[in-house]
Amino acid sequence: MKLFDPLPRKRGTSLAEFSHYWMTHHAELAKEFRRIRRYIQSVRLEHKPSALGYPLGDTWCDGCAETWHDDAASVDAMAADPRFSDLMDDEARFLDLTHPRSLLKTEERLMDEHGFDPRLRGVKVLIFVRRAANLSRSEFLTSWDDDAAVSLGRQLGSTRHVVCSSLGQVEREAAQDDAGAEGGVSVSAATSVDADDGYDGLRELWWPSMAHLESALAGDPRAAERLIRPHTIDVARSFALVAHERVIVP
Repeated sequence: MKLFDPLPRKRGTSLAEFSHYWMTHHAELAKEFRRIRRYIQSVRLEHKPSALGYPLGDTWCDGCAETWHDDAASVDAMAADPRFSDLMDDEARFLDLTHPRSLLKTEERLMDEHGFDPRLRGVKVLIFVRRAANLSRSEFLTSWDDDAAVSLGRQLGSTRHVVCSSLGQVEREAAQDDAGAEGGVSVSAATSVDADDGYDGLRELWWPSMAHLESALAGDPRAAERLIRPHTIDVARSFALVAHERVIVP
């Protein structure tokens, strides 16, 4: 199981300050939890190609924590660890806890990985999507996990392509006082949200550089439209995060 946690930075904190604190002090706290099988930080880049903006919704987060776990029980067990409250307390130092956040549980499928250099990693695009109003959840997932998208990704020069389908979503209201940890929220205290209110899927795409990404989107706008904004999604309620990723726990 893979969890995505989009993170908005604290007001008055620069993107560089947010990134540094998250990568150093907060990451070290997270490393103490052996139940986290893998941990990647995707940090927002200042520049975003226009093709990844409107009519997509605004990018409201400044990064996204991606963690891999054995199962949901493992996540609950981690939240019960006394050290977890320290991790949650630390969020107040660099995150905007007044902004509603959604922890997205997914199953991951590697679609394509031709030409990807894990030492370089390049530029990564995370597309958080909500399904179109006329589609049921099962209809959306059938179209979302589609091998035809692999051809579009290659056509656009993407070197790695991953699709994640939602297994459910929980809201994390960080302002709650009864969350089980002072100044933060435990996963076990989060309130479940109906799937219609959350993200239904997430597509991850990698390019060697920003120049490669911009050239690909500008050079083949029709392919970009079909891959990034397919008719199966609610475009205005979806968004793209353009980021650089760093591996915290391999």
